[in-house]
Order: sequence, then structure tokens, then C-alpha cells
Amino acid sequence: MKKISLFVLTLLLSSILYSCGSITYITDTWEKQGFSGKKFNKVLVMAVAKENMVARRLVEDAVVGDLRARGINAIVSYDQIAYDIFDKDKDGKVDDTKEAEEMIKAKVKELSTDGLLVLALKDVKKDTKYVKGAPYYTPTYYYTPYYSYYFETYDRLYSPGYYTKNTDVYIESSVYDVQKEELVYSLMSETANPQSLGDFTKSYSKALSTTLVDQKVLLT
Repeated sequence: MKKISLFVLTLLLSSILYSCGSITYITDTWEKQGFSGKKFNKVLVMAVAKENMVARRLVEDAVVGDLRARGINAIVSYDQIAYDIFDKDKDGKVDDTKEAEEMIKAKVKELSTDGLLVLALKDVKKDTKYVKGAPYYTPTYYYTPYYSYYFETYDRLYSPGYYTKNTDVYIESSVYDVQKEELVYSLMSETANPQSLGDFTKSYSKALSTTLVDQKVLLT
């Protein structure tokens, strides 16, 4: 029987998992008491971003695309609300909070949206872990005579240890009822080891849209 070391097997499994893309988990949810879902006429998707406009566009496009595929009338906000108008001095802070709030409210009203989905990056955690080497064994014929057992039927090897890098992205996604001006639902998601921005948006948007529709937060 051809033997494959534990180290090689681990690398093979890792390559298979990564080729399938990252996985997004819904780690926690919150729902306003008495809220049982709502059919919004139009949902505005707004990803909070300061400088990475490419990421904002990709995330909003992916989420809107998946929601529409599930029967939700959703639109992006990046072509309607530019964040640089809130931070003209580029210091990373909103110049005038009250003015920014009024501008957003006016734009939401102008677009005739009654639902708002806000996507906010909460944390990105990176770490490097060392996976210890481990012995493995492959017994062949259990009935081999004792005097040849050691030499012919038992092969004990040791796989070397290795380092693995992990990245976890945490996003808070919140649904607002514009007419009531209140938060009605929120969830926290964790995306494990995204291989690229495109890989992340695909995994995250699918998990988000699936949860919001299947859990009847957004009714079709």
C-alpha cells in the first residue's frame, strides 16, 4: 500500500478547502421585540467605508445581487452617497454629524427607500499558529508472524510541524425600518480565511442574503 505522510495529507486537504473558497458563519443575531419580518418596497444597501471605495462597491454589488436573486428589491448606495462629502478635510472623522445625518435622511427619502441595510466592518483578526508534527502508523497484515512484524508490517514515521496563517473578518449587518426610524434586526458574521476581496464578498453576501430571507427578516 502506498503511504502518504500526515504532513502531505494535511497540505492536500488544505488546498481542497481553500479551492472551495472561504466560509462565512453567522455567529450572533438580534431582533427587536415584536418584529416578525417585513416586506420592504425598496432596501438601500450601505457599506460603511472610509478609503477603500473598491471594497465598498464590490460588497454592495454582491449583497444587492444576491438579495435581488432572492426576490428582494435592493439597490446600492455608493453611486448616491459618497462618504468623502462627510469628511472633506480627510482626517478620518465626520465633519458635522448632524449635517451628515440630515444628508443621509434626505437621500433615503429621495430614493423612496423604506428599508436600510447597513454593513459595518467590526474587526479583522490575523494570527499565525504552529501545528505540531505528529507520528502516524500504517499496519498492514495483522496476521504476520511476530518475528517479521517489525520489519515488514509496521512503518512508523514522523511528519514535520508547520505554520498556518489565519484571517477572520467580522461584519455587523443591520436592518433599519426607515419609516419608523428604528433598528429591527442585526447580525454578526465571521468569514474565515478569505483568499481575496472577491472571495470574501461572494461568501459573505451569500450567507447574509440567505439568513435575511430564509429567517424571514426580509419578506418577499
